[in-house]
Amino acid sequence: MKIYLGSKSPARRALLQQMGVEFELLPIDIPEEKAPDETAEMYSKRVTTEKLHAAWDKILEDKLTILPVLCADTEVVLDQQILGKPLDYQHAFSMLKSYSGRSHQVITSVGLKYLAYEKIVTNMTTVYFASMSDDDIHHYLATGNYKDKAGSYGIQSTIGQFIYKIDGCFYSVIGLPLNTVRELLADVNLICRESPPSA
Repeated sequence: MKIYLGSKSPARRALLQQMGVEFELLPIDIPEEKAPDETAEMYSKRVTTEKLHAAWDKILEDKLTILPVLCADTEVVLDQQILGKPLDYQHAFSMLKSYSGRSHQVITSVGLKYLAYEKIVTNMTTVYFASMSDDDIHHYLATGNYKDKAGSYGIQSTIGQFIYKIDGCFYSVIGLPLNTVRELLADVNLICRESPPSA
């Protein structure tokens, strides 16, 4: 079964390839602004829903081959505040310094849509950081791996040496909980057998 990936994330592309899932990229842009009354979990689920709908609309409007579409959203949360992606080096430094010797949450919502089927699952993982000196943080930032990453780090990079425990899904922190994706694809695979994709 082939799908569309409605994401620009290189990490998500790599994870789908790791699973052996055949896909085409379907890049989409939607405004991502948190409403005042939204929790981080509500926000992540809403953004994923909006991505799914925008991607599906694009498939129909551009008369693309009808295939299932997968979208996801990852948010890093500290003290109930969504941290987002870093604006610059100093912003990234401040984020990383705030993790030192503490835990924070990473929320990833992943959704799959195909015809009338639409399902979104939200995963929450707690990440525990050991203490980091300013030099440790500067050394990591010098790799450039913080750029365009929620929370200013990639758990699979050199920063991983300071993470001594996680409660939850490791792959969810990267941006795509693989077991959840597998279960969603299994659901849709049954539908695809009954209603094969057509141009």
